[in-house]
Amino acid sequence: MSKIRKYIELVLSVLFIISVILGYYKDVSHMSEYCFTSGILVGAIFFISFLQQQKNGKLLNSCIYLACLTDIFVIFIATVVIRLNLDGAFWFIHIINPIILAVYWFIFCDQRTMNWKGTFSVVVFPLLYMLFAFILFKISGSCPFPASLIFMDYSGIVPIIIIFVLAIILWVLGYILHMLNKLIRRNK
Repeated sequence: MSKIRKYIELVLSVLFIISVILGYYKDVSHMSEYCFTSGILVGAIFFISFLQQQKNGKLLNSCIYLACLTDIFVIFIATVVIRLNLDGAFWFIHIINPIILAVYWFIFCDQRTMNWKGTFSVVVFPLLYMLFAFILFKISGSCPFPASLIFMDYSGIVPIIIIFVLAIILWVLGYILHMLNKLIRRNK
């Protein structure tokens, strides 16, 4: 099954990159949104993983795959909760890609060797994204979605508290996914 994994990762890479480009090419001003940047990043990570497996047969660290899943799965959750756009390629970006990634992750990614501290990796990209969005907001006056909900509506220490709470929620989601993966693999 590990021989097919690298080719599935290549397909996932292409799927993520093409779907976000198709979703956002008509209005490049939205390419700084979380869905676009996370989709491109996950696509790039899966392409790097494919190349690494081609070169030396090694996988990336398991916490990277967990971070990819969590960062993309939160898009699915947001879509269900606040009903994000589902026109055209956004069906893939908001619904299909997260589900496919979750299925891939539960089949191919073994979290048994990763300890709970590795689950903190799930907050790295979202926190860096918030920093990017904040800098963009301060420089240009425009703020990409969903950071705009924080930086444009609140000031002072409130955005820091909101981001801290969101980081905790993301970490809890990552931790739950990690433990669920370990539980499923223990029962195999």
